[in-house]
Amino acid sequence: MKLLSKVFDVSINTLLGSPRKLICQCCGMPLEDDDIIGHNHDGSFNEDYCKWCYSDGTYTYNDMDDLIEVCVKNMVSENFTEEQARSYMKELLPSLDYWKKYDELSDNGQF
Repeated sequence: MKLLSKVFDVSINTLLGSPRKLICQCCGMPLEDDDIIGHNHDGSFNEDYCKWCYSDGTYTYNDMDDLIEVCVKNMVSENFTEEQARSYMKELLPSLDYWKKYDELSDNGQF
């Protein structure tokens, strides 16, 4: 499956007909399109992360507060205040795999 994914430049989830809903395990963004799925160092898809949180085998964020600041700017709308967005992210992020396993996944600040 990994080879087919790489050859056709589509995620394994896409090859299988999108049987599961993917969300970035760092920021919580729905991964509904292969264009926003992160890539490993070898160019293969990493269906656990979006391209903004994980690119070329490197994690982007090493501080939850920094990530919240970036996300909140993009979430605020007439239906979602800054306070609501911040509260939502502070509750969501600790439940995601990246932040649960941060010490194991991080590379000692060498993001």
